[in-house]
Amino acid sequence: MLEDLKLLWELQCIDKEIFELEKRIAEFSQKKDRVSERLRELESQLNLKTEEKNILLKEKEAKEKEIDQENEKIKNVEARLNFIKSQKDYLEVKKRIELAKKSNKLREDDVLKKMEEVEKIEKVISELKEQIDKESVAVKNALMAFENEEKELEDKKKDIFKSRDNLVLKIKGDLLEKYDFIRKNSRGIAVSRVRNETCEGCYMNVQPQLYNLVIKGDHIYQCPFCQRFLIYINDKEQEK
Repeated sequence: MLEDLKLLWELQCIDKEIFELEKRIAEFSQKKDRVSERLRELESQLNLKTEEKNILLKEKEAKEKEIDQENEKIKNVEARLNFIKSQKDYLEVKKRIELAKKSNKLREDDVLKKMEEVEKIEKVISELKEQIDKESVAVKNALMAFENEEKELEDKKKDIFKSRDNLVLKIKGDLLEKYDFIRKNSRGIAVSRVRNETCEGCYMNVQPQLYNLVIKGDHIYQCPFCQRFLIYINDKEQEK
């Protein structure tokens, strides 16, 4: 096999490895986002429950203020009862006082109901905070593991790029330019293995004569369909 073709095949193998590494590295962003999603959901639930609690507390406070104001009014009216001389007026005022007390009783019941709701929400908030604490630790550990793995892949990629830089120095300039052009326009694959008279780059059948010439390996040939460089590697060589 021609030395130039061997170099192109080695370069193709390196470029494929770089492509796979870059693909894996690019996936870390989504992995980090997915692992943090559950934590964000819990934090969102906590914010909603905290807001719900605050609204109930404000409503409770407003209702208690109404109760205090109404009690003060009742107290003032009751203090004037003894000064009412008309029996009819006395009974009328007395009736209004009773109605005011009943209204206040309804307000007090509403306050108690809101207090019960606040207690239930506080329990949920407490449980959510516990879950968030546990999830935060899990997320932190997962993100750290991702970062370590990502760094390892980045370091590996740098080493492979060094090997690539050393390899391209051995390839003729015009051949390298052609390789880069084909790779750019052929989904990253510029050198294709041919087997059983078929180009594995485009899966088109090549002429038997061309197939035999590629097997002979004394010249660089290109697929007539996809223009990729063709190389013949028998199964034993592929397994090495």
